[in-house]
Amino acid sequence: MKRSILILTLLGVAWGAYGQSNIFFTNPEAEAVVFGLFDPADYAPSVVIDDPVVIANALIDDLSPDSLHAYLVQMSAFGNRNTGSDTTSTTFGMGAARRWAYDKFESFSMQNEGRLLPGYLQFDQVICGMGQHRNVVAILPGQGPQYDEFVLVEAHLDSRCEDGCDGDCMAHGMEDNGSGSALVLELARVMSQFSFNRSIVFMLTTGEEQGLRGANA
Repeated sequence: MKRSILILTLLGVAWGAYGQSNIFFTNPEAEAVVFGLFDPADYAPSVVIDDPVVIANALIDDLSPDSLHAYLVQMSAFGNRNTGSDTTSTTFGMGAARRWAYDKFESFSMQNEGRLLPGYLQFDQVICGMGQHRNVVAILPGQGPQYDEFVLVEAHLDSRCEDGCDGDCMAHGMEDNGSGSALVLELARVMSQFSFNRSIVFMLTTGEEQGLRGANA
């Protein structure tokens, strides 16, 4: 409980400093894990693989260049992932991109007994004329004594043109930071089959090109 109170206090200070409000996880189960309010046994795999050597070898052998390339091709196809771009289209803009990323996290979870918890970290802040934004998140609950401590694996999903709020231009953003986002997705795919001492948060943020807004949330 003391840990949760401390986290809430620190988050409140941070959110106030950056003018962000109404911040919450859309997945209540993921939110409970973030605050350490869960039983690790509820997320234990049927076959536990926690040997560091096995995991390290898997990170070398199982990360797929073909998967990384496919993620980049799809992110490029959205055309523009600006923080203030279209959120309703199914094919263009940040909304389509973040729903696609969420679906990828969800598919990885289904492959691993539902242990990976996908969701959005939603927050209110006016950025590029838009008042509400979402980071895409997936949480792998920890299984060891430090299950309520976290390792963050993060990249920003948004892209930009010369005008930082142009939501209509072609801003494929493959290097900045599609490549990082692709790696976060692929790490989630590979790592979610294993058990770790600490919980792992895989996060794709928005608002980076306007001043690390999503990361601040």
